[in-house]
Amino acid sequence: MNSSCGCSDNSATKEIVRLSPRDEERISLPHLFEWEPVDDAHAYVLLINEVRGTEATYIKETKEPQVRLEEADLNVGENYLWHLEVLDDAGRTVATTKGGCGTPLSTFAVESTAAADIPAADRRILLDFSHNQSDIRGLGVYNFSQYTAYALLRKNGFEVGTNADRKLSEDLLSGYDVLMLHSKYAGPIVPFVSSEVEAITDYVANGGRLFVLCWGSGGCVDGPDFYNPLLKEFNIELKPIPDPEFRKVDNLSAEIFRDVSEIALQCPAEIVGNGYDVLGCAATGEDLLVKTDYGEGAVFVSGMGMAFQDSYMGGKDERAINNQQAFVNLMKAV
Repeated sequence: MNSSCGCSDNSATKEIVRLSPRDEERISLPHLFEWEPVDDAHAYVLLINEVRGTEATYIKETKEPQVRLEEADLNVGENYLWHLEVLDDAGRTVATTKGGCGTPLSTFAVESTAAADIPAADRRILLDFSHNQSDIRGLGVYNFSQYTAYALLRKNGFEVGTNADRKLSEDLLSGYDVLMLHSKYAGPIVPFVSSEVEAITDYVANGGRLFVLCWGSGGCVDGPDFYNPLLKEFNIELKPIPDPEFRKVDNLSAEIFRDVSEIALQCPAEIVGNGYDVLGCAATGEDLLVKTDYGEGAVFVSGMGMAFQDSYMGGKDERAINNQQAFVNLMKAV
C-alpha cells in the first residue's frame, strides 16, 4: 500500500477540496468518517496522526468513501489531524487532501461519550490572530502553541472562537468574555489601529477581560513594542529581556500555579508600569505576569517568554504538561 503524499514521483495528483468534516470538531467514538467519492478511484487510504505526531496513528485502506472508527482505534482526550489519499489500480497516489506535501485539512478531538457532563468553564474566549497574520488552520499552525492553546481551552470546557482577519470592534468583542492576544510566532505583524484600541479599552471598562501573551526576544523581538501602544492605555509596558537563557521564575501565584512543579521559559519580556498586581516575577526582580483592574474589567499580561509558546506548550514531557496546566489555571483565573 502506498501511503506517501505523492511527492516522490512525477505522477499527476490533484487536491481534494471538498471533504467532510472540514473544520476542527469534537467527536465521540464510534464515528463515521465520510468524504465525496473520487472518479476512477481504486482505493482510499485514511491516515490519522496525533496533532504533533510525525507517524500515522491509524491507517485504513478501503474501497468505500467512508471509514468507521471504533473505540479501540483512538485515545479519548487526544487531538488528531487526518488526511485522505486516493490510489489508482497500481497503488499510486492520484489525489490527496494534502496540497503536495502540505498541511492536512482537518483536525478533531476525541471526547468521551460522557463529555456532556464536563462542567463548562463559563467563559467565552476569542483568540485573535488578525494582528500576527496567522490562523488556527493556517500553514504550520499544528506545530505551534496557538493550536495547543485552542485545543486545551476547548478540552477544559471553554467556548472558543477565533478571529483571523476582522478588525476588533465593539460588535465583535460583545460576544465574548475574554479577548486573548496570542503573540506572533513568525512573519509580519499588523499594528492595532486607533479604533481597535478604543474598542478594546471600552470592552474592558465595561467588564471584559483582556489577556495579552507575549514573549520578548528570539523570533518575536518586535512583540513587546507591538503590544505597547495598546497596553499603555492600562499603564503597562513590555520590555525585552536580552538574556535568551533567562529561565527562572519566583513568587508565582499559588492559585494559578497550583499542582505545577516548575515553569520552563525562555525569552521573557519584563512588565513595567504601575497599579497592577504581580502574579509571577523573576528571581532577579523583573515582573513577568501581572493583573490590573480597569473599570469593571481586568487586564492580564504575560511576559513569561516561551512558557506558553511553541514546544514549551506542545508535547507530553513534564515541562509541557506543567506549562499546559499553568495555562489552563491561568485562563480559569482570567
